[in-house]
Amino acid sequence: MQEEESVNHKNPVSQPNGASAEAEHEATAVPEEGTQVNPALAAEVAEFKDKYVRVLAEMENMRRRQERERIDLSKYALESVFKDLLPVLDSFDKAIPDRVEGDEAAQGDSAGYYVGMQMVKRQLLELCKKHGLEPIASLGTAFDPNVHQGIQRIESSEVQVETVGDEYARGYNLNGRLIRPAMVSVLTPPGN
Repeated sequence: MQEEESVNHKNPVSQPNGASAEAEHEATAVPEEGTQVNPALAAEVAEFKDKYVRVLAEMENMRRRQERERIDLSKYALESVFKDLLPVLDSFDKAIPDRVEGDEAAQGDSAGYYVGMQMVKRQLLELCKKHGLEPIASLGTAFDPNVHQGIQRIESSEVQVETVGDEYARGYNLNGRLIRPAMVSVLTPPGN
């Protein structure tokens, strides 16, 4: 009888959250074989487990989406600034062409001015390139409506496929994303 009293008067070990070790064991215990499981309770547990798994997957997807958006934001944050800068680059292209026939512009009194402007243009283009702005190579390439905007068609017997003839405004990509197509004339084979 004394043994029974000592068993009945055992103090359960208290847990930090106030629950006893015995209660925790009962809550996490798996029913033994041969014992009856309440079907309603089992269905409710399965439903909560399904909801838990779905919420967990949704949270992981949201975390990935936010990470992708953060990366895109950092890659394309300067897009509006570059769009405002494109007319300046166009003015440099018109004022200081890349290829000058006979280098006539570099002769005479304006030689120093011309060389200085070429240096400023080159520095500006290198700065833009450092931040992801790339010009689209167009002259002599096959016409691609994804990156070229044809503003004039010219029939030419010298080409077999639609080819870019002249470039009126250079196109630009920012980190692989088109921010302005190149405005070009298109040389087309006769009969097209």
